[in-house]
Amino acid sequence: MPDNFQLVAGHVALDFANTLDNRYDPDRRIELLPTYERFLVFTRQAGIPYRPSAETHAAAAAHALSRIIEVREAMHFLFLSVAAGDAPPGDALETLNVYLAEARAAQTLAWGRGQLAWHWRPSTSLLAPLYPIVLAAADLLTSPELGYVRECSAETCRWLFLDRSKNHSRRWCDMKVCGNRAKAQRFQSRQD
Repeated sequence: MPDNFQLVAGHVALDFANTLDNRYDPDRRIELLPTYERFLVFTRQAGIPYRPSAETHAAAAAHALSRIIEVREAMHFLFLSVAAGDAPPGDALETLNVYLAEARAAQTLAWGRGQLAWHWRPSTSLLAPLYPIVLAAADLLTSPELGYVRECSAETCRWLFLDRSKNHSRRWCDMKVCGNRAKAQRFQSRQD
């Protein structure tokens, strides 16, 4: 497993949804968040600041990870359904709403630098680094950019991404990986 995550989706919530590789191929499926510590690596790489206040107990970390995976799967299917133009699955929306309520409760308005701004309450919850991702997902799900959520066209990939290309015709999550692979396959098929 690589040390760094491929953050190519253009949005933290979509990158988070992409932390299950080869989702549709059970023989090749790779869980990119096998441990709570790997989740923390993801959040740090995604720019979400969090420092555990104390040593994390294995049982608590495992329980938190199962909840984190539950949210990731809900987000994946919410974004996938909307990208396809379908109504979102009710259970996925309910799951996101549960965590959205937790995330909103962890925020407070505070005065600083001459203005009011949102701040995170100090927390010892192992789910605290998940909350900014949940809020980002809710923001995207209610924004005009939602119409630009796409699923990678590469059959072996299918990651989600935000298409911010000029004419909104991007087909692959990452041109350097899936795009080049698809072009190479097309070239090879023309040569045969």
